[in-house]
Amino acid sequence: MEDARTYEGGPGLFPKTGHVLERRRAPPCDGETTIRVLLTDSRPLVLGALAELIDRQRPRMETIGSAGSYARALYLAEQEQPDVILLSVFQDTLDALGTVAAVLRVCSAKVLVMKGLHDPVPVARLLRIGAAGVVIAEEPTASIVNAVAQVHEAREEQAPASLNWTIPAGPAARSLRTRAEGVSRLTGRERELIRAIMDNPGAKYLVIGAQLGISEHTVHNHLSSIYHKLNLVNRTDLLFYAVRHGLVEQPPEGWPGIN
Repeated sequence: MEDARTYEGGPGLFPKTGHVLERRRAPPCDGETTIRVLLTDSRPLVLGALAELIDRQRPRMETIGSAGSYARALYLAEQEQPDVILLSVFQDTLDALGTVAAVLRVCSAKVLVMKGLHDPVPVARLLRIGAAGVVIAEEPTASIVNAVAQVHEAREEQAPASLNWTIPAGPAARSLRTRAEGVSRLTGRERELIRAIMDNPGAKYLVIGAQLGISEHTVHNHLSSIYHKLNLVNRTDLLFYAVRHGLVEQPPEGWPGIN
């Protein structure tokens, strides 16, 4: 049974958008605690879909509230002290970068930002101001669940620096040292493929293959090999890796994902 209590926000700063959910919780497994997740998105349908996605993971994690604006998210973060805040990037009176910084001043939650690949919010700046990680909206929904779990586990098991550039969408035990060692195992063709992806991060396999003179299937195979060698998860993870480890000199001009 659920009872949605709408907060009566003060005038101006906190609009009456969002709610906290009170529900009977399934008891967590022995030795585990339920991850309490606060959702933020301006689209009610997306909020509902995210809540359903998270709540299907009970007792591992559950939604404790949702906010339709950044101001509302700040209020609920301070009131409810969630474990993880899944914060989407959208047009609002407040900006996403400032909201992340403000949230971290009012609660100890880990902020996981969900953005589209081409949303004009620099990922590196999000991470520098304290976001625990970024998950790309175009990725499979399982990536969101995995990312929430990873940033929460990192709270207790890892120093913040170990997540300062990763896209948490895989096993929490992934090591940066393993990633760095993988560079030496890349073939010349794999390095060429990485450079092609950096030149056009949103390109489909077919386009990249045509550029390199190889088939779409071969592009997929090369990428799978790259991900395995570098212990990465997806293309966005690869873009960060390439910049951080000198596989390319700099991000492509105008691409907002890394600057």
